[in-house]
Amino acid sequence: MANAQPASEKKAQVIKYSSLVVLVIQNCSLVLFMKFALAGDRPKFLKTISVFWGEVFKFTASICLVCLEMRSLPKGLNEIWLEFTVKWRDFLKVLVPACVYTIQNFLLYVAVENLPAATYMVTYQLKILTTAIFTVLVLKRKLSWAQWAALLALFAGIAVVQYDQKMSEDAEKAARKALQSLNETLPAVNPTLAEVPQNLQEAVSGRLELLSTTMGPLARLKRQAATPSPAPRGGSEQNSLIGFAAVLVACVLSGFAGIYFEKILKGSQVSIWIRNIQLAFPSIFFAMLFAAVKDRGVVFADGFAPSDIASRAMYGFDWAVWVTVGISAFGGLVVAVVIKFADNILKAFATSFAIVLNCVLAYWLFNFHPTFLFLLGATMVIAAVFVYSLFPFKASHQPVPTTEEKAEELRDVKAQK
Repeated sequence: MANAQPASEKKAQVIKYSSLVVLVIQNCSLVLFMKFALAGDRPKFLKTISVFWGEVFKFTASICLVCLEMRSLPKGLNEIWLEFTVKWRDFLKVLVPACVYTIQNFLLYVAVENLPAATYMVTYQLKILTTAIFTVLVLKRKLSWAQWAALLALFAGIAVVQYDQKMSEDAEKAARKALQSLNETLPAVNPTLAEVPQNLQEAVSGRLELLSTTMGPLARLKRQAATPSPAPRGGSEQNSLIGFAAVLVACVLSGFAGIYFEKILKGSQVSIWIRNIQLAFPSIFFAMLFAAVKDRGVVFADGFAPSDIASRAMYGFDWAVWVTVGISAFGGLVVAVVIKFADNILKAFATSFAIVLNCVLAYWLFNFHPTFLFLLGATMVIAAVFVYSLFPFKASHQPVPTTEEKAEELRDVKAQK
């Protein structure tokens, strides 16, 4: 028994730090692959269909995991059947968060499409604030003063990041317009350049080079033109207001769904894989309905023949889209297990490290150049995540028992005697 304790502690440490790696990879890779799939000159795919396939993957993987947990295919399928038929009331309760998560997953695609990956990662931490608000209002829990201060700093940091994004977006639009105007005047100038002496041409070129490198937005556009990085799909520009609105609604839905689970399904003994099946099964139909309503003009453009519908729905699904769908589906299942072994400090560190890693990778992959305001806002958000996780509310004193509670306790003592 002397060696059993150290061995169990060592195993716990391995699981704990493995969870850190998994959380960071999940938080970072999903955003980067999602951004990559939505960028570039590849054909534009339907986000609603990608959400649908994500739920199909999750449903299939959860069934396999239930059978592995039961160590028998018939026993696993029988357990799933009992949870859906005998305990059907629990299944009906899951319909609400299933619908909410379907809409949320679609909104995350919209947000990533309209925001830089690093900006999205920082802004999506707003879900901490929405979850805290639902916790106080619905579950009647208390937050410490440090947590309230952290939430205020979180909101301020996200506001700074969004302000910086909006200013950068406006500056780039103005720079594009100026560059377009400059390009329109060049054809009239180019024919006369041949008559200009060589030394004067070099002097003019040097002046233009100096001007372009000193003007921030124009310099950024020049770097983007020189660097082979993915351009917006179909020539569409990002809209930071749409991206922020999508993140905000997704965070509200995330906070609501999380508190709904804790409030309605508290005390349930259903395994996590069964719960994922109960969530994914109706989500498949919600995603199909969502696609049929939102993208009906695309899906049913060639008629209602199954082959035509499938062809239109699957248009643009290349390897990057399938990798994104796989990370979204299977990554969520892995994190659902690993997160049980991670404490609040580990979760905060994983979130913060994922933000930093995302910024670094976005710099190399998407030509992202953080400004001082972005770094300031991101630092405020990271600090807020740590403070909120490290300083939870603790009651300073135990509640004084009432007269009825004292009498009941006395009766229990007498009964034991």
